[in-house]
Amino acid sequence: MRAAVYHGREDLRLEDVPEPVAGPGDVKLRVLYNGICGSDLHEYYDGPMTTRTTPHPLTGVKNPVIFGHELCGEVVAIGAGVEDLECGELVAVEPLETCGRCLYCSCGQYNHCPLVAFHGYNRAGGGLAEFTVVKRSMAHRLSPGLTPVQGALIEPMSVAWHTANRCLVEAGQTVAIHGAGPIGVGVFLTLKRRGVETIVIDPSPVRRAALAKLGAKSLVDPADGDVVAAIRDLTGGRGAHASVDAAGVPAAFRAALHGTRVDGQAVVVAIHHEPIVIPPFDMLMPEVRITGVAMFCNAFPSVIAEMARGTYPLVGWVETIPFDGVIERGLKRLRRQEGMKILVDVAGAA
Repeated sequence: MRAAVYHGREDLRLEDVPEPVAGPGDVKLRVLYNGICGSDLHEYYDGPMTTRTTPHPLTGVKNPVIFGHELCGEVVAIGAGVEDLECGELVAVEPLETCGRCLYCSCGQYNHCPLVAFHGYNRAGGGLAEFTVVKRSMAHRLSPGLTPVQGALIEPMSVAWHTANRCLVEAGQTVAIHGAGPIGVGVFLTLKRRGVETIVIDPSPVRRAALAKLGAKSLVDPADGDVVAAIRDLTGGRGAHASVDAAGVPAAFRAALHGTRVDGQAVVVAIHHEPIVIPPFDMLMPEVRITGVAMFCNAFPSVIAEMARGTYPLVGWVETIPFDGVIERGLKRLRRQEGMKILVDVAGAA
């Protein structure tokens, strides 16, 4: 079968590799769509980071590895012991394999398992392949009527869902979202569904225009002036009840911290690759709680249900490309910020 195999920094190759077989407790999928994530960009241009040059302690997998962790596929084979899925069903893949035995797995916080392995980085297979095999626990059946394109967005929208949960806000309150990439868009749509007001900050006019079409009312260009002052002007001088750093740059983090009101929540979901210096008084005086987001946990069923209800419209920010364009039309365009959310049409349906 054809697969996009990651060998190392800026070395992703479309290769012919053996087709996988479903073992006991496994589900084999024909991959339909796979999204390109910001983490994939970092891995391709700056890695190896999440992938490994030594065997992963849970799976034994090391580079080269098949890329891809945001995927939807059609069930084509079922391993022994799997009785609640049928061939032909569509599933979204939750790309985490955990030990199932540690403290965090036992208490339901499996996203903190110290041995967690990521499909597309640390497992034998990935979504950028014609076929892939996952554990039954990783395969979530789509609601009737959902398309494979929608299915491929369940993973990033689950990150957004978990981020929105960690904002600890209620309907009528306000969240400032710094960064209007796919996760920022997902956070906006999730909060909009919950009746939470938002202020979206992003320097890209294309992204701001896309958010406006999705219903965002307060949009701020950081190039226009003082972002914190703009947030406070829009919130009666107090600041947002919570802020989300979905940008991953120091300026966004500082604006998120200072634009949050006293006793509010500053949530970091973006990956920062450089240390951020926080003067102690910046934490002491505002009494803002700073927290992070570790992927997602038990979010897939809720996000699939919300996708079926229309919470995550795709018009204006999601596009598809052919498999052989994964580098030139996918990774490189995203690197140049020429697209928002790009899904690879692995099966050639488009």
